Amino acid sequence: MKVVFWTVLGFVLGSMPFSFWLGRLLLHTDIRRYGDGNPGALNAWRAGGWRVGVPALLLDFLKGAVPVGLAHFSFGVSGWGLVPVALSPVLGHAFSPFLRFRGGKALAATFGIWAGLTLWEGPTLLGLFSGLFFLPQTADAWS
Repeated sequence: MKVVFWTVLGFVLGSMPFSFWLGRLLLHTDIRRYGDGNPGALNAWRAGGWRVGVPALLLDFLKGAVPVGLAHFSFGVSGWGLVPVALSPVLGHAFSPFLRFRGGKALAATFGIWAGLTLWEGPTLLGLFSGLFFLPQTADAWS
């Protein structure tokens, strides 16, 4: 029963388009008009700079990390039961009912899920390898 609870909670949290809402609230614009057209943290950053992008990134990260981390470390969900709990924030973000099932790519939410599963090890390695890969590039990686 707790797997179902955490899966539903993960989907509900994942489906909340925090980046989109921050764009509406702080910028009075639809962030999907920027960049690649997705309602994610990167387009919030492009639309409003770091003052909108950092909170959007943090909220998108936490909507993956919180339900997975709590389910795993506080409530003992493990093994195959953790699979639907970990997938639900990604599916919620990608197919958000708040945005007519047209969500984003769920990169920050996926990073949050990884952090919720591994605590600091996964995000640290991903951050280091991403920095080593993207720093030498001269063109925008998204283009």
